[in-house]
Amino acid sequence: MTAYEALRLARSEIRNGGARETLKISGIAVSLARERGLERDEEVRARFFEKLDAKMDETGPGDDLVGLLEQLKQKGFVMGIVTFVRKARLTRRLDVWRLGNYFRSAITPEQVAEFKPSAQPYLKTIADFHLAPKECIVIGDEPVDMLGGKRAGTRAIGLPQGFYSREELEEAGADSIISSLYALPSILSE
Repeated sequence: MTAYEALRLARSEIRNGGARETLKISGIAVSLARERGLERDEEVRARFFEKLDAKMDETGPGDDLVGLLEQLKQKGFVMGIVTFVRKARLTRRLDVWRLGNYFRSAITPEQVAEFKPSAQPYLKTIADFHLAPKECIVIGDEPVDMLGGKRAGTRAIGLPQGFYSREELEEAGADSIISSLYALPSILSE
């Protein structure tokens, strides 16, 4: 069975309310890539990130986001990033979008022994800031952000715009929830 046939079967089974076997979308994506001559997982992953990066280069961060970061910087807020994105990709993204000067710290999985939901990457960021954890706020859209931030001793603000709901972020320990990053200036001024 080809990957296309497997995908058609999965769609048909889902529409009919049943499933004879479990199909993982990631497995189908790898099969599709192999049918097109991409034999190794790394090559598949590299092609995916090339396409993603090209699309992100094309769209840019948006003037509203740059304005928000500038506003927070002008108010004296020190900002950092704790992300699953690898260092090389993150550095490239920040350079292409000209956002690097807004973040004093950028922690990626290669830089610490444990990562989200561990407190370790957050504590490293806090150390880079020379602040106490209680003076810091973690803002994130995943439960691992809430868990890691709380374990590090910070306040945690959930932003349910990714794959996770308000309830999931609250269950993971969010102290408060915002519906948009643009709500930050007023919340941070409290």
